[in-house]
Amino acid sequence: TINATTGVITGVAAGTATMTYTVTGTGGCPNATATRTVTVTAAPVAGTLSGNQNVCVGLTTTFSSTQTGGTWSSSNTAIATINATTGVITGVAAGTATMTYTVVGTGGCPDATATRDVTVTAAPVAGTLSGTQNVCVGLTTTFSSTQTGGSWSSSNTSIATINSTTGVITGVAAGTATMTYTVTGTGGCPNATATRGLTVTAAPVAGTLSGNQNVCVGLTTTFSSTQTGGSWSSSNTAIATVNASTGVITGVSAGTATMTYTVVGTGGCPDATATRDVTVTAAPVSGTLSGTQNVCVGL
Repeated sequence: TINATTGVITGVAAGTATMTYTVTGTGGCPNATATRTVTVTAAPVAGTLSGNQNVCVGLTTTFSSTQTGGTWSSSNTAIATINATTGVITGVAAGTATMTYTVVGTGGCPDATATRDVTVTAAPVAGTLSGTQNVCVGLTTTFSSTQTGGSWSSSNTSIATINSTTGVITGVAAGTATMTYTVTGTGGCPNATATRGLTVTAAPVAGTLSGNQNVCVGLTTTFSSTQTGGSWSSSNTAIATVNASTGVITGVSAGTATMTYTVVGTGGCPDATATRDVTVTAAPVSGTLSGTQNVCVGL
């Protein structure tokens, strides 16, 4: 349409129309006219935007529009960049940026734009793990991480269990298990994990001790164990000594001493010990004999 007085034209629908300017003739003169064509173009549409609005630093997400033919741009490329054609967004640093989709206007129409925010989240970190990697069956050790907020799990709970919160590990059976510390990812970020191996060792056994528990001063007796590989020691070598390897005990003086058999623990296990007492007795003395050494028959 066109305002008859001002000449202001308003586009109504896409197409072409001819505008005529008429000056009325007077005194027998016909009207004078001039024409000019105007083309009306439909306004561009940016469409409706969609796509995951959360992305991890270093990872990607994609925005799209229901309208083709536009280009993408980012309000802050220090936070997130976007491919102008494909709409693929790459997280750069934690923060929020606005992505704009622009369809260029033609025929006097302004550009059409639509916006959609994206939030970039820093990737989680599982930290550095530490803690003694050897534990005895039935005993505990503790793993920890330089990063808080995660949870622990064991690759084999028949070998070792771990408290998901405290990191306290309990040895269950001899073997090896891997402990995993997981920090849950948010905002499009995957979980972060760190692992640490653990060896569980069976506790040593000192066995059952046997052997004569009485010995005379200067003589010997022998103690033994049903378990090999240990060593012997005496609680009082002034009473009795014992050979560390053979268990042979030698009485030194009257009294009682305790013999200890020790099997050394490994892999986080304490030593195993068993004890057996020995009593050392002084040798009897027959004394010095005296008296007449000659006697008559019948006297």
